[in-house]
Amino acid sequence: MPDFPLVVPSSFRIIAHRGASGYAPENTMAAFSLAARMGIREVELDVQFSQDRRLVVCHDRVLDRYGHPGGRVAEMTLAELKTLDIGSWFSPRFADERILTLEELLSHFGSRFIYHVEIKEEADGIEAAVLKAIDEHGLGDRVIVTSFHSEALRTIKDLDPSIPVGWLVKEGGLSEPHIERAVEIGCLQICPLARDLTPDGVQTAHTVLAEVRAHGVRSAVDALNVVNSGADGATVDRPDWFAHGNGEKWRA
Repeated sequence: MPDFPLVVPSSFRIIAHRGASGYAPENTMAAFSLAARMGIREVELDVQFSQDRRLVVCHDRVLDRYGHPGGRVAEMTLAELKTLDIGSWFSPRFADERILTLEELLSHFGSRFIYHVEIKEEADGIEAAVLKAIDEHGLGDRVIVTSFHSEALRTIKDLDPSIPVGWLVKEGGLSEPHIERAVEIGCLQICPLARDLTPDGVQTAHTVLAEVRAHGVRSAVDALNVVNSGADGATVDRPDWFAHGNGEKWRA
């Protein structure tokens, strides 16, 4: 086991995955507030449309995992979603947590964070809605839009070329076709699984892309592989696994 935290360069993006989701229920105010208290400067979050086309911060399309069997985000209004306890599945002490909207999150934290906003679901108009929320809060320089759906990223770049985007890839890592597609989209980042990173792959990607950002950091092995590969950052449920500078551990 490595001696956590792993000390990384100041340029390395330590990104709290759905907030500090290893310690609080994902994508909730509790998780993002904890990330802020930990001194984390970047957060990742997931957005999708409710039935009434509000941008809600939620990963799963179906709400079974959060204790609401059969509930579907796209089939419920924001008012209906707001009635749901979205924290007790993690721990009873988070029973008061409710689903956030993207607007609520951006309004609460403002420029406190850099936001990695992942578009979870391809839906007509969702890209424009995300850009509208970013613009209304004056956070165009504090947001990177990400998605597994490359067409959603193309739409973002068509609508606003100034917004940086990152393409999330599941399998195949930093393969030549993946790198070529990321370049063609106009990505700032390509975002492979942590386990698929290699120093050679990262070096190759860096010849044509500014950043390689990992996802899927689930273990000490994953964390070490990210650091040893030379990647530029990672989303991580326990962001205190990494530290800038002197590597001092966060304390409550």
